[in-house]
Amino acid sequence: MGKPFEASAARDGACFPEPSTNRVEILECTLRDGSYAVDFKFTERDTEVLASVLGRLGFRWIEVGHGLGLGAAQAGKGSMPTSDERLIESAKRAAPNAMIGSFFIPGIGQREQLRSARAAGLDFVRIGYNAPEIEEAYPYLEFARELGLVPCLNFMKTYGVTQKQFGEKALGGEKAGAAVVYCVDSAGSMFPEDVRGYISAARQRCHCALGFHGHSNLQFAVANSVEAFRSGARLIDSTLYGLGRSSGNVPTEVAVAVFHKLGVETGIDLYEVMDAAEEFLEPLMSQIQLYDMMAVSMGYSQFHSSFLPKVAAAARKHGVELRRLVVAMGELDPVHLDENNLERVAANLPKRKTTKSREVLTSFRAPGISDHSISSSLASVKSLVDGMVVTSAKRRARPVLELVVAESPSSSFVLADLVLAEDSIVLGRVTYGSFEILEQILAITKNDISVYLVDLDSGAWGTELPAYIKEMVGVERIIAIRSRSLLANYLDEVMMSTAQRYGDFCLMIYGYPDAALLKSCSESFKNVVVRGQLPAEAPPNCWRIEDFSDRMHFDLGIAVALLLCPPSSADAQSIDQLTRADGVLLTAGYFPRLEQDLPNRGVVRLDPNDAYRGQMARWAGIANLLKSAEGRSVAIQ
Repeated sequence: MGKPFEASAARDGACFPEPSTNRVEILECTLRDGSYAVDFKFTERDTEVLASVLGRLGFRWIEVGHGLGLGAAQAGKGSMPTSDERLIESAKRAAPNAMIGSFFIPGIGQREQLRSARAAGLDFVRIGYNAPEIEEAYPYLEFARELGLVPCLNFMKTYGVTQKQFGEKALGGEKAGAAVVYCVDSAGSMFPEDVRGYISAARQRCHCALGFHGHSNLQFAVANSVEAFRSGARLIDSTLYGLGRSSGNVPTEVAVAVFHKLGVETGIDLYEVMDAAEEFLEPLMSQIQLYDMMAVSMGYSQFHSSFLPKVAAAARKHGVELRRLVVAMGELDPVHLDENNLERVAANLPKRKTTKSREVLTSFRAPGISDHSISSSLASVKSLVDGMVVTSAKRRARPVLELVVAESPSSSFVLADLVLAEDSIVLGRVTYGSFEILEQILAITKNDISVYLVDLDSGAWGTELPAYIKEMVGVERIIAIRSRSLLANYLDEVMMSTAQRYGDFCLMIYGYPDAALLKSCSESFKNVVVRGQLPAEAPPNCWRIEDFSDRMHFDLGIAVALLLCPPSSADAQSIDQLTRADGVLLTAGYFPRLEQDLPNRGVVRLDPNDAYRGQMARWAGIANLLKSAEGRSVAIQ
């Protein structure tokens, strides 16, 4: 745990470590800079929970609120679930012994918002402005002091001035009232020698505390923070897991580890902060990718991510490669974005080349197993599972196998195919004709598969597994599903969504819809015609087309055609003629000949395997619920 901390002493500046000491103050800004990564959607509860944890761990400076500072939501810079004031109040209640602060950019935020934040309990404010025009922020330093806040001055895009200029301007900021002057690597573009030059230039001229705020576009954020400390900075910004804008910030847990390794005191227990990061941020981080090639481009060229929307629009307009335009604009002016220059530069860049799709490392590959093909042997089962295991490891997913009973028993029947590979699971399917074959399948797969799905909608003779089969893999690894219900729900949802655009027109169904699908379609579309067989007691706005040669149905205004089975070439041409030019053809499966027959018609394939997407979390939740209930019943006995 951290040491007791007096906020009153902090306001006097007494809490800042002297440059001569071997202590660093880590300013934890997960709840502020980290908000960029969640679209500024940290709630009061999020703030309360995380601020409580950070305060308990001993962090003495905690920053909360909108990434762009006080008043940013009101200025249209991204909505928040609640107000700045309520987030500040939540943090103060949760971490009463810490200094709670927020960011503030003059022009985005207003003086009255500073006053309101102070009334809500704000202890310090970090006033940020572009380094070349930093003097515009000086009046707000004085105003912050008048309110009783600790004023910090952040030189946004510090690289926009020379090191000598930074030293001179830092002195000016100190004279204007800054208690802390920050060097800010906004684009994550600085090298350690750059940081050393900036911090040293300020240290030679200023007596106030110095801080450093880094980003990880070029992966130097931690090294730059160490160099900042060695050069005289004693406040270092960080966020748990590095959560933040663009490629993120200095990871708090890494900063604590590195400084401890160097013998620098932080006041934070390394193992406790790692535990907190895992417990509270790891679930969120599993959904976020901080690092990508665009971030590298921005770091390389000192390009600020706030310019990206306008630059991306220009790249689309002129058909040029976005990263090249980003680099060109960053190198032209790292601080400001001139839209006239943007148009000129974009117009003169080489046009983007069309790139061919490439097979990625995390795509599924296995001998004899591919899309739209099924392999029939026990060897193919082994090949399927081996490919699933490799793909799962690369995706950090779970290998899951669906067991499907063949319609008729057969002592040697086996089919293996891949269903889908998504973020959470890699799902394969094996169809078997006898329990003897199933026993061999389980012997091959039981050491590699996490969960088995037993399809109760498959052959009735074998859906109830014998006890010895269940014992082979453990009943806790078996989940029962109904594939027909999954597919029916998927089709229903697709048709309801399609009807949002085309519901005032007519739907044609080619094939044999069941009563449930037809009822759902009749409720969504004005009329439904079926070229196939109608179920008994069809809804009144549904009828059957006897023959494509009967031209009376040309006036139906067919906007959507749902093909439940592959049409002949002649029928495909008729369906194309009957469907509006701006209409859509949906196929409930893979019909490769249709695209050959209708090369100029857009065809949307509804892959039945997509019905499984997103379902694993629900199934696992049910299994865990039952497991939990079973544990409680045992405890009661």
